[in-house]
Amino acid sequence: MRCQLLWTTLLTGGLSSAQILFQRGQKWQIILGGTPDMSKAPLAPIDATVWDIDLFDNDAATIKALKKTGDLVICYFSAGTVEDWRDDVKDFPKADVGKVLPEWPNEKWIRTGSSKVREIMAKRIKIAGDKDCDAIDPDNIDGYQNDNGLNLNSNDAIDYMKWMRIEAAKYNMKIGLKNALDIIDALTPFIDFAVNEQCAQHVECDRYNAFLASNKPVFHIEYPTTLNVGQVNTSYCNGPGTSGMSSILKNLLLDGATIYCDGSVVDTPTKGGSGPPRPTTKPTKPPPTSTPKPPPTTTPKPPTTTPRPPTTTSRPTTTRTTTQRPPTSTPGNPGGCKQKHWDQCGGNDWKGCTVCESPYTCKGVSAPWYYQCL
Repeated sequence: MRCQLLWTTLLTGGLSSAQILFQRGQKWQIILGGTPDMSKAPLAPIDATVWDIDLFDNDAATIKALKKTGDLVICYFSAGTVEDWRDDVKDFPKADVGKVLPEWPNEKWIRTGSSKVREIMAKRIKIAGDKDCDAIDPDNIDGYQNDNGLNLNSNDAIDYMKWMRIEAAKYNMKIGLKNALDIIDALTPFIDFAVNEQCAQHVECDRYNAFLASNKPVFHIEYPTTLNVGQVNTSYCNGPGTSGMSSILKNLLLDGATIYCDGSVVDTPTKGGSGPPRPTTKPTKPPPTSTPKPPPTTTPKPPTTTPRPPTTTSRPTTTRTTTQRPPTSTPGNPGGCKQKHWDQCGGNDWKGCTVCESPYTCKGVSAPWYYQCL
């Protein structure tokens, strides 16, 4: 199938809108912490047919190089927040800007129904079209699930997604829904794929059953506390509802390090990137009807040191945030030690320091399994 697609691509000079095909089970890679280093092409995993990369950090040449072998390129951007490092930050009317994302002071929710906001997003979608992206991955659609300060609701999100679909189609691009599980059924006829973070951890992957049955892919990410191949034998990969998903295990920075649920391990070469370093965090949501158990069947010991952000800043994807404190069962502060910014400071079976150096505090990024000094 891949060889046939490559041959067709080489003969025709690219894929038309009708040929851009997302389908259940496609192997993928997502890199938002930096950019794929095309000087080291061909990049692992060479059998991935879909790449999800940052719209602003990657130039048209990178996208062209990824597409040369018939791969599909999804371009990520935040459609539900204003980011204070973007060139268009001053274009957002103050009346359309809501509350700060609790742990990310450089980002605020926006009024997605505003004509001015949509004008700004139409320009971003055009940038994706001009760079020849095959699809867009608009993040932070789920502001209505957060304390956004703008009275956003789920109907706002549905209308916004439908509008972006129309805009993307002007440039022969497809669109996917990021998280926001409670509107997936309403949007299934209008979107071409879904991107999900941590549905296995939250025991809610089966919410995608109907979507998968329509032969559309769910590009699924889990963030184990310790990224190692042993995690493929846990519910991260084989939990309820994960069958048929395109599942990968990543670290919070969403760089090149990736473990696939077939046990294969890759570290895609990356470079550069822009924007402030910021790990993805656990969504704030009502508890499921059944109490979930921690995903790993056995919890590995935490590493002696937690990876720090890269020396060149990069912007991983974002989800809804939590400000939970470490559980009361977390051990005390051995020897009066203190963790530095970005270090692990708590979680199940954590035996290290639980106090952070000032001005940082220990916050749950994947509670109750992982806490970090932020």
